[in-house]
Amino acid sequence: MRVPRPPTAPPDGAKTATISYRVPFYDTDAMRVVHHARYVHYLELARIEYLDLHDRPYREYVAEGLHFAVTGLEVRYQQAARYDDRLQVTCWLAWLKRVSLAIGYVVRRDGELLATATTEHALVSDDGKLVAIPPARHALLAAALAP
Repeated sequence: MRVPRPPTAPPDGAKTATISYRVPFYDTDAMRVVHHARYVHYLELARIEYLDLHDRPYREYVAEGLHFAVTGLEVRYQQAARYDDRLQVTCWLAWLKRVSLAIGYVVRRDGELLATATTEHALVSDDGKLVAIPPARHALLAAALAP
């Protein structure tokens, strides 16, 4: 079964967060192309910025013994990023449930689409048990969804 491709742009009306990232040499392979695994790091940077802007800093979840554990990841590579590129990673909340959520992403260089991605997360306690997203947090996140 083929997984659907992540969208190439956020839905109209969705709240977003965008980070800029200059690719350092250590993110690249011998051909100065960004190693595919490094994109996961870029997604996390954007996701943390998203929570800072539209919910609360992730460190506050961690201080309460809560974590958004990654339960799924899909990345589609369109073009290679290279050493010293200046990337823009934009993300948005794709869906929200009682204990889980998904984030959509686009990675661009000067407007050119390099990759699309989706991550899925479940809220868990320090001991790994599923936890419902607290009502106040859920309400803030729900307000960030596209209408």
